[in-house]
Order: sequence, then structure tokens, then C-alpha cells
Amino acid sequence: MDNFQKEFVMGFFVDNDNSTVNRSILAMANLLLENVENLDALNEAINMENLSEFIDNSVMEPPRILKDYYEQAVVNFSDEDYEVTFKAKKTTVQALISFLRAFVPTGIIPLDKKVHVFLMFLMSDLSYNEIGKLFGLHKSSVSHIFQEIGLQLAENRYNYISWPSVEEQHVTRTKVNSRFKFPNCVGFIDTCRLKVGQRKTRHSTILLQAVCDESLMFIDIHIGEPGKTKKNKVYKDSTLAQALQNFIDFDNHILGDAEYRLKINLITPFTSEELLTSEEMKFNEIHWKARSYIGHAFELLKEKFKKLNHIDIFKPELINLLIYSACVLHNFILMHEGCSEVKEEAVLCDDCITLNTDLVMSAVEKRQFLCNYINYIDSDTLISR
Repeated sequence: MDNFQKEFVMGFFVDNDNSTVNRSILAMANLLLENVENLDALNEAINMENLSEFIDNSVMEPPRILKDYYEQAVVNFSDEDYEVTFKAKKTTVQALISFLRAFVPTGIIPLDKKVHVFLMFLMSDLSYNEIGKLFGLHKSSVSHIFQEIGLQLAENRYNYISWPSVEEQHVTRTKVNSRFKFPNCVGFIDTCRLKVGQRKTRHSTILLQAVCDESLMFIDIHIGEPGKTKKNKVYKDSTLAQALQNFIDFDNHILGDAEYRLKINLITPFTSEELLTSEEMKFNEIHWKARSYIGHAFELLKEKFKKLNHIDIFKPELINLLIYSACVLHNFILMHEGCSEVKEEAVLCDDCITLNTDLVMSAVEKRQFLCNYINYIDSDTLISR
């Protein structure tokens, strides 16, 4: 407190008649002024707080209201900070913005900001309200952005999630055979369980069925009905179940686990209902190793898009938008960046077998033929060593 302020306070409480001071009141006045000064200093310190500390913690903790977070912080992120926050490179997100520009109308909120709001929603467990505070938007605006961009990605999903051509299938089966010695495999099928509902209450489950290739890209997806928890039932409801034979030649197949029913073009492992032979166990081992691609694809999906770990959206159509959007972006990022988890190995084996349809006519016969072939190749490899 400066001299002027002291004299001002003294003037209020000094008795002119006897020049006495009410010391208790004066002390309270001094304390009040000091607290005001301390509060001003505290506010100044908060305003000068390092922005980078907020950015580091913004995804992990519910954010404070921060004006111009996108305009002043996000656009100035280093490449490393950007990839940590948005799980993609700047160039990849710019490509996404360019794609969406033809579908999302211009408005008060710029498209590039909308896309970053959308990505933050999918790639964190923050609510509409928390993301709104972070980007200086009302939660209703965040909800609208999610639906607007999610709808465009869902409607355009077949541009990024589609069954491979015959030539692309040949590349897949060549790489899989070269790595695992499992012939004629063009994809891998499984389901991923997604929790839906409030965290503190009982939640329901939705199964996401997907087929991926050797690059972990999804080539077919199907979202099951809420409450259906059997893989084979979800598969029966999917378009793939009816069209698989049209997508794949008789010689080729996708691999699925024992919860699926054995089909001509969907090869499952031998079950342990009866004692398995050593050849059947060898087949199951190679089958399991080759099928691991789809597990890695789901891990990558849920690691990037944390909202899938617990979906706190309740409208079925919005749940589907969320899942479709995540799967499309999964492929979009892989198309532009590849995947560090997938090792590009030299093709050492280009053998693709042709089945004699006079000898192999059923799914059981086809699996047995593949079992015999795999064990023959394995024994031949041991002899050559």
C-alpha cells in the first residue's frame, strides 16, 4: 500500500478532536487493501500461466474455459505435439479437410476448426461440454459438428472401406503365405465388443464386425444390433454372409475363429470336441498366427479413437455415426501414413494353390486339404534345412 492510500485510510479513522486512531478498524482496512493487492497479483499470475502446460493436460483433465485455444495453440503445435493430441500427422488432417470441403457447407465456424473439434471428440474421452470449453464453443455446437462431419464420413465410407479387387486379393494372399505359410488367405474376420451407456450405470454391448487385410485396413465392417453378443449371429445379419462367395473365388478364403461356422470361404480352426491330431494342432497354430492381423487392427482402432472404449452416446443412429467415422478415419490415416506395426517383409513365397473341385467340394474337405498342405510344406521345409 503506497503513502497516498495510507493517508486516505487514516483520514477516515483519525479523530480530529483528540488525534486518536481506532487501531482495530485501521488494521482491518490495511488487511483488506493487502488482500485486494494479493488477489490482483494472483489473477495476473493465472493470466500469465504457461499455455503449454494447459495443452499438455487438456486431454487428460476436464479443461478450463480457454479463449482462442485452437487459433493460438493448436495451429502452433509442433509436429510431435500435434500427433500426440490428434493421433495423425498435420498433412493427413489437411488431406481430410480437403476431402470434406466438398461436403460440409461453409459457416461461422471454419471447417478446419470443425475438423479438429471432431477429432478431439473421437480421440479423447471428453464430453461435448468439456470440448466446448476447450474450443470456446457451446456444447450444442460441438454436438452439431460431430453429427455434421460424422454423417459425411459415414455416407462416404465405401470410398475408404471396400472389398479388394482380384489383384489386391492376390497381393494379400501372397504376403500372408510368404510370412505364415497359410495359402490363399485374403482377409481376417472378427468382432470387437464396444460398451455403450453411462459409466456409472449398467451398459449394453454392441459388436463391431470387421474384416481386415495384411495392412490392418478394414475391407468390410458391420455394426451389430445392441444386445446381440454372438459373433455368428451378427455375421448372419451382415451383408457379407450373403455375398462372400461373390467376393472371393472358391480357392480363396478369409480366416475366423471357432465361434464362426466353417464355410467354403470362411475357414475356422479345428475344435477340440475330439482329440486333435498333431497335424490339426499344427494347422490351428498357423491359423491363429495368421489371424492375429485382425486383433492388431482392433487394438489400433481403440488406441487412436478412445471414445470407442466407452461410448456415452445413447441414440442408436449417433452410435453408428461414431463407429463408422472411427473406422473410416482408421483407414484414412493408414492410407496416408501406413502403420509402423506392420513390417514390410520381402516376399519369399509366391505359391498359391488351386483346388480340384472334383476332390474338394465342401468346407470340411477344403479345411482338411489346407491342413494336409500346411503340414506337407512344414515337413518339406524341415527336410530342406
